[in-house]
Amino acid sequence: MKTVVSISLGSESLDYDFKTKFLGQNFRVVRIGTDKDLAKAEALLEEWQTKADVIGLGMVREHQHVGVYKFTQNSTKALEDKVTEVPVTTGARLREILQDWAIRHTQMEVKSFFDNSKILFFSGATNYRAAQVMSEYTNNLIFADPIRHLGIPKFLTSLSSLELYAAGTHQLLKWKAPYVLSPSIAPVGDWNNFIIRKAMHKADMIAATYEELEEFGLEELGGKTVLSSSISDDRLAVLGEKGVDMVVDYTPKIFKQVVSINVIEAMILAASEKSIEDLTDDDFLEIIAYHDIKPRLLYPTGFKRKSRFAFVIHPLSQEHISKIKPLDVVQKYAPKSIMN
Repeated sequence: MKTVVSISLGSESLDYDFKTKFLGQNFRVVRIGTDKDLAKAEALLEEWQTKADVIGLGMVREHQHVGVYKFTQNSTKALEDKVTEVPVTTGARLREILQDWAIRHTQMEVKSFFDNSKILFFSGATNYRAAQVMSEYTNNLIFADPIRHLGIPKFLTSLSSLELYAAGTHQLLKWKAPYVLSPSIAPVGDWNNFIIRKAMHKADMIAATYEELEEFGLEELGGKTVLSSSISDDRLAVLGEKGVDMVVDYTPKIFKQVVSINVIEAMILAASEKSIEDLTDDDFLEIIAYHDIKPRLLYPTGFKRKSRFAFVIHPLSQEHISKIKPLDVVQKYAPKSIMN
């Protein structure tokens, strides 16, 4: 029997320990939350690397790929370096594939659902691949990275600006806030929270983890679509109470217990006995297709169809323009070449 354990910086209240069958093999799957206690997480990693076949890391900052740039999260790498006996994964590779697939699946299932949508990403750097796919359907992308990472009260509003920001060449990174605007000063944090809430209110869809949404009290989610992961029945009920129309959960529910993507990726690594570098996107897609794994489209308050469209009212002819009172003087005195 293969053993996979997920050491998470998240809440202990979500812990589980169950046995199941996956990819033709028997598994014991364990999750242990540490409530953001890094020392406890390090101790658990030391303990479980002698007991598990693969270890997953949950609720950590994932290493990011934005454009041609790769960014290493030092705190996450420190945890990964504690594991020397067995493979360790954050699930980042599989998450990108599942996000891509979930967005395209939703666009097909709910017929052009993302066309012209206004989409707010709490972190464009973490969700870069999802943003790339979304850009095929809409230009209305908003990224809160400068606000949440640097305390700069400014959104990024295009994929190209996100790439420049990640590369360190964006003009926002050249601007230094005066002391009175320091993120450590309480009024600035309050202001940043306010403008994010305002952006949430205006957005059609919000891409964020459940924990990120909780930071804002879930009060601005009425009528919204949420792109998130690992949404349990309890969390779905809370989102429903807040008026969320639809949740696109890109983490498939393979087992009775809702598990995180790092767990699924760890199970794939354990079953295949390959390193993450040896597995291709096609390998992951083959597993997804073989098991008929699908993203979850969840409707907390029942199905609701939304359409975004624009219509243009235009004159049928120059003669039609001439009949409009405010323009009759223009028609009388303007040369024909101007009217043409």
